[in-house]
Amino acid sequence: MPRDKKHIVLLTTWFTPRQGVAVNRMHAFVKYLDPAKYEITVITVQPDNRAPESEMLFGAHVYRVKNKSLFKRINERAGEPKMLHYAKVTWNVLLSFARKLEYSDWMRGTGALLEEIHAKNRIHAIISSYSPVEAHLAAFAFCRKHTDVKWIADMRDEMSGNPHLPKKETRLLARVERQLAQKADAVTSVSLPILADFQKLMPEVKYFEEVRNGYDHEVEPSVHFNPVFTIAYAGSFYGLSKPQTFFEALKNFVARQNCSVRLQFIGVHRNFSIPAEFETSCEFIPPLSYPETVSLLAKADANLLILAPVQRKGVYSGKLFDYLSVQKPVIGLLDTTDVAAQLITGLNAGFVAAFTDITAIEKAIAGAYELWKSQTVLQMDREKIKLLHRRYEVAKLERLTDKLLAS
Repeated sequence: MPRDKKHIVLLTTWFTPRQGVAVNRMHAFVKYLDPAKYEITVITVQPDNRAPESEMLFGAHVYRVKNKSLFKRINERAGEPKMLHYAKVTWNVLLSFARKLEYSDWMRGTGALLEEIHAKNRIHAIISSYSPVEAHLAAFAFCRKHTDVKWIADMRDEMSGNPHLPKKETRLLARVERQLAQKADAVTSVSLPILADFQKLMPEVKYFEEVRNGYDHEVEPSVHFNPVFTIAYAGSFYGLSKPQTFFEALKNFVARQNCSVRLQFIGVHRNFSIPAEFETSCEFIPPLSYPETVSLLAKADANLLILAPVQRKGVYSGKLFDYLSVQKPVIGLLDTTDVAAQLITGLNAGFVAAFTDITAIEKAIAGAYELWKSQTVLQMDREKIKLLHRRYEVAKLERLTDKLLAS
């Protein structure tokens, strides 16, 4: 390594070949941190024997450490049989109540590998990303021993503040937060409200930085209208975030307009009920690669965002940035006072309605439909949408890293 380069190690269980918003975030960290200034090493989990133990990706050396713990979460897959899907969900829920550290074996292996890497190529900084909490704990143990190594704890979402976790896990995470606060140099998260909560929980930490998710492609938006008004939804439905209120409003809208609609569910578990009148209107598309998903979103007439209200603020949802990037109207069913709604309305990028307000949801659908019918595009703030690319968010992480390494 050139003497002027700094060596950064990223600790995360979310990396190729796994998929998801968290994986995309980690990929962006590696891809957009300046390679002229940093040498990046990634330590992640080996999900199966098909993934190589080490390889070069995005210019970084990626190591995969096995996790031999007996009780592991089972990943659900879109399109799998309903009974198998529910069995997996049940197992994962029970596991969340019973487990303490699912990735404890990976954490031990990661700690040993960190020492080995550091002996050969000095580590200047560590970025660890939650969840799971074991990534932070491995970083904590290493940085407590090597006090000159800087540490950024990337929380992404809440830890102990997550209202959906069982109390046993919440108490564990609260203890970990108190522990990390004594050693972490900086904390990052996906939104300002979540970051503000961490500032209250961890006042000992010196630096806090919002690093949002953003989108990560170069697809140029195009003007395209389908023969039938088409609404797309990407991802899965979890917990209370189900499309029941959307279907109720859609029933009213279709009856009032006497029109047809087409609904595309991309990579979605069919874990919700579809009214009989929309059975033939719904198309379930298996999980696709990120570029393929973006391509479908760009060809839709509107993209659907559903976020059930929760007792917290700061929920964007990673898919929102991809929706905004293709510049098709967003139909948002969400907390109209939270950051996602504020972003949509601030960019003039769609129509928002409270999650349970059927009349407002119908009005939002009608707004997108009228654009399709008149073949008109929204006058969105396109320059600000361009700034939602992940490279600009990672630039904030880079400035933070430079600040720490200079101190």
